[in-house]
Amino acid sequence: MSTEKNSAAPKGKKTKRKSHPVKKALAVIGTTILSVVLIIIITGSIVATALTVYVMKFMDNTNDIDLYNLDLKSTSFIYAYDKDGKEVEIQRLSRDENRIPVDISKVPEYVKMAFVCIEDERFFEHKGVDFKRTFAAFANMFLNFYKSQQGGSTITQQLVKNITRDDDVSIPRKIREIFTAMNLEKNYTKTDILEAYLNYIGFGGTTYGIQAASYKYFGKDVSQLTLAEAASLAAIPKDPNHLNPFASPEKNKERQLLVLKAMLDNSVISDQEYEEAVNQQLVFADPNSSTNSAGNQANSTVQSYFVDLVINDVAADLKELYGLDSIDKARERLMSGGYKIYSTVDIDMQKAVEQKFLDYKTFSSKVLNDPPQAAFICMDYKGNIKAVVGGIGEKPGPLCWNRAVDSVRSPGSCIKPISTYGYGLSMDLFHWSTIFTDKPIEVMDYEKGQKVLWPKNYSNVWSYQNFFTFEALQRSLNTIPAQLCEKETPRAVFDFVKDKMGITTLVESKEVNGTVVSDVNLSPMSVGGLTDGVTLRELVEAYQVFGNLGKRYDSTTYTKVTDSEGNVILEHQYIPTQALDEDTAYVMNKLLQTVIEGPNGTGKAAKLNTTPLVGKTGTSQDWVDLSFVGCTPDYVSGVWYGYDEPRKYDEKTKKWIVNEARNKYYSSSQVWKNIFGEIAENETGKAFPVDSNVKELYYCTVTGLIAGPNCTSRSSAPGYYKPSNIPAMCNGDHSQPVAAETTQTQQTTTAAAAVAN
Repeated sequence: MSTEKNSAAPKGKKTKRKSHPVKKALAVIGTTILSVVLIIIITGSIVATALTVYVMKFMDNTNDIDLYNLDLKSTSFIYAYDKDGKEVEIQRLSRDENRIPVDISKVPEYVKMAFVCIEDERFFEHKGVDFKRTFAAFANMFLNFYKSQQGGSTITQQLVKNITRDDDVSIPRKIREIFTAMNLEKNYTKTDILEAYLNYIGFGGTTYGIQAASYKYFGKDVSQLTLAEAASLAAIPKDPNHLNPFASPEKNKERQLLVLKAMLDNSVISDQEYEEAVNQQLVFADPNSSTNSAGNQANSTVQSYFVDLVINDVAADLKELYGLDSIDKARERLMSGGYKIYSTVDIDMQKAVEQKFLDYKTFSSKVLNDPPQAAFICMDYKGNIKAVVGGIGEKPGPLCWNRAVDSVRSPGSCIKPISTYGYGLSMDLFHWSTIFTDKPIEVMDYEKGQKVLWPKNYSNVWSYQNFFTFEALQRSLNTIPAQLCEKETPRAVFDFVKDKMGITTLVESKEVNGTVVSDVNLSPMSVGGLTDGVTLRELVEAYQVFGNLGKRYDSTTYTKVTDSEGNVILEHQYIPTQALDEDTAYVMNKLLQTVIEGPNGTGKAAKLNTTPLVGKTGTSQDWVDLSFVGCTPDYVSGVWYGYDEPRKYDEKTKKWIVNEARNKYYSSSQVWKNIFGEIAENETGKAFPVDSNVKELYYCTVTGLIAGPNCTSRSSAPGYYKPSNIPAMCNGDHSQPVAAETTQTQQTTTAAAAVAN
């Protein structure tokens, strides 16, 4: 057998080759990699699917934001007009957010770009999200590339965060923000978004929006900002309460330079503009004040009593306009609604009166241990309130108690002209020289169960002497109004005071401590013993008729109010009530002049040197309330003083309990003059309007009739008579003086014929 045959492999069997070790290793590695890849793909698909579902859930929960109807809490403004007729801002109103919306067209380009460059330099390129910054911010959350937390939010995202108030530091919140921002960019232009952003963001404290920030930190409109000032404001939003120039000038300056460098790097400003801005010395506004667009200083300390009053007046009207269920909600709406209120205040008069109320010498020549309080209000003859102060001394705070409008007190004898005298004269029940006897009437005292003589006079005596009408009013006798009210009937007088004179606090009937009380009675209608009382505002408002030929206008603190869009939503309607006929009002004007000019006038301390004045004093029972209302040709004004909690007279000791003011305070007429006399002397109007129908006639001082040719008792001064109620002519026979109750019909006819001849 040969060697080849012996060495050949058996038939039908293959020879097994030995694998190379490298190839075997590669095969194992390949299989492993493939397996890992497949696992990654499968896991990634699962994660991606889960993430997609997770993200889609947030897409469904994203907020739909309407930039055109944002609930911006905007600052409201109160305006007045100065002596030159120039519109002046006197107060800004805000609650939690002081914001003044501004149209982006009024914002300079470099102001806008200062914010864009430092907050979101690719703002005009992205679609709401800058993914480069977002991924960097996400990575930094886990890997801490940077020492401080880096924000990836765009301007759009910051706007979303501010509007939604969704500021949790979490991935879900960030995802919600991203999708909301992307949706926002689909529905609005970059200009819309930037405008909303600049108006919405915070600038420290309660200051929100670029316009309010511009006023706060630089005292100017945003359109007047310099490049350096714009960069200073753009430095604030990253950390408003710590980067604003009032909180930290150094930190604000440091970041301002970063803003300017970012603007230079983005070729928004030139090298020269950059250098000039860097070197500009910033001059900041006073942190304790704000200025209006005209550069006038606006009150930023405790707001005045007038501001309080106009806020409350407007809030009351907004409550009715919008059907709100409380005055507090109306005030909140006013404080944050961006309204503009055009007020009636006389700026100089308000300041002058406020100064008088800061000086106790206005009210007393001596320092009192227990001084009373006081209030004052002034309006013109259209009802425009010009000045109001509700208390002596420093005002305790905003929206505090205002005694001129909130306190309901007894008017005392100040009620007489607007009740018994005004009504009786209008009904021709008496005239200038009607003779009255100073004697009481009998009224039932239900506690004693018998009739008593009433009322007492100021002097506590009844003289039983005869007085003409003007003398009774001049002396402020209580007996004569009581006689008139008894004759006229309390019901007729009550309706007159309520419907014609506009006193809303009268009580028809109510139960007090188990007893039914009513102002339809002799005491309330004749001597001012009202159940509740009257506000000084309404009392002064009623007195308009005596300097305005009988017309009365509802008082107001504003002429109109506009909303944030400039639409007039409230406008005061000047609709007069002819409360008295012109001739009646003119005769009452002349009667009230005797209260000031007459030798026995209770208001003679108020007499002015060059300006005519009519007025009336009022003192309630036990000297609890003292008042004076005065009419000059331009204004009607009044003062009240007394204790918030009335003091009483101790009958046993014959002393006033804790009440020092009775003998140490000036009279109410003197207090009025101390407050308003200087202002009144400088009035432009120097005469009251005249009713030419009223007759100026001399009367007989014995009978009260018109003095005829044979009358030997002709008055030294004329009386004033309505053409419908001229008394008969005295023929010289003085044996039978005319009584107050004498019917005037035939006498009027006879005298009228004599006058005509």
